[in-house]
Amino acid sequence: MKNSKARIAALTMSTMMIASSFLAVSAMSASAKTEVVKDGGDSIVDMINKEANPVVDNTTKLNTWAKAYKYSAAGKTKKGYDWTYKTDKDNIKVTCKYDFKAHKYNFTLTGKSKGKANFTLMYKTNDKTWKKVPMKLTVDAKKNIMRTK
Repeated sequence: MKNSKARIAALTMSTMMIASSFLAVSAMSASAKTEVVKDGGDSIVDMINKEANPVVDNTTKLNTWAKAYKYSAAGKTKKGYDWTYKTDKDNIKVTCKYDFKAHKYNFTLTGKSKGKANFTLMYKTNDKTWKKVPMKLTVDAKKNIMRTK
């Protein structure tokens, strides 16, 4: 009696292991196929990621797709404010609204064309000191922007 219960348990366990192995292999082969399929410039994996992390209007967070990336900083010069930027690819538009009462920079970065850019935002914190903020930015085909670093 004990021997037949052990055989049934062993048979059940081996059947479950075979079934889970089959499902794992099926899932891996399906995901490998989706990475090579393209649709409108975005891969299927990219589209699934965007559905899980939808594009928002504005963001200050890293690794978030948005219509605009916002960056705020404090600084004051005798003239009020001063800022500029450097980039290795001209696919980002930068605007700045300066609050003279709070002495605060409010930068808005938007995408102009698809691509990745190494970007350095620079602003004065006082008359003599420039603050440099290095960023890695990505713009997709729909001009959404994401800061990854």
